[in-house]
Amino acid sequence: MSLPENHPRLEKRPYSAGELLADGVVHGMAIVAGIIAFPVLFSRLVVQGTASEGIALAVYAAGFFLMFGFSLAYNMTPPSPLKWLLRRFDHSAIYVMIAGTYTALLSQLEDRFWAWVLIGGVWLGALGGSALKLFLPGRWDGLSIALYLLLGWVAVIAIGPMIASLPTATMILVAVGGLLYSVGVVFYKWHSLKFQNAIWHGFVTVAAGCHWAGIAYVMTGRAV
Repeated sequence: MSLPENHPRLEKRPYSAGELLADGVVHGMAIVAGIIAFPVLFSRLVVQGTASEGIALAVYAAGFFLMFGFSLAYNMTPPSPLKWLLRRFDHSAIYVMIAGTYTALLSQLEDRFWAWVLIGGVWLGALGGSALKLFLPGRWDGLSIALYLLLGWVAVIAIGPMIASLPTATMILVAVGGLLYSVGVVFYKWHSLKFQNAIWHGFVTVAAGCHWAGIAYVMTGRAV
């Protein structure tokens, strides 16, 4: 099991031990932060939340740990058939993370029509993107990046209902997180840059933190 012949990923320079260590540390920090942050939010919802919010948060947490867990496994595994298998799940989990984040955020939207339209659309796109990564690995990678960004910013079409329902702080944090994800793509593609992978995953980690904070703010009524 491997990538297609002449795939650009096979021509990338190997990362140094220092780069791999830095990347592993970034992943580890993200996972530890999630282990602390999600139980805190779950404990608040037990007191003042609803069952549907709990389900939405569980989906969000699953997406978070799947994305960072598979990313850590893939990036730390030496080149091998196992690594390319993990690459499929790593890239698929990004779609699940995007859809899971939207599920938690849109559970707070007062306009239920827009909430369900966006949730359905995002999950449809996420499942399609995941299938592409799982069953056609290494193909259409450019399209996949475009789909990541498109799904990430799809809520712009319902910006009115979102502004009407969500606190300003949440909107700002979600927007900042989206911008960090988008800017981080530059470093994802900048293969010749030293510590490029760690920097890219640093952007992802901070962006995910912004989204968690925005969701926590609206779910609990204030920052936790």
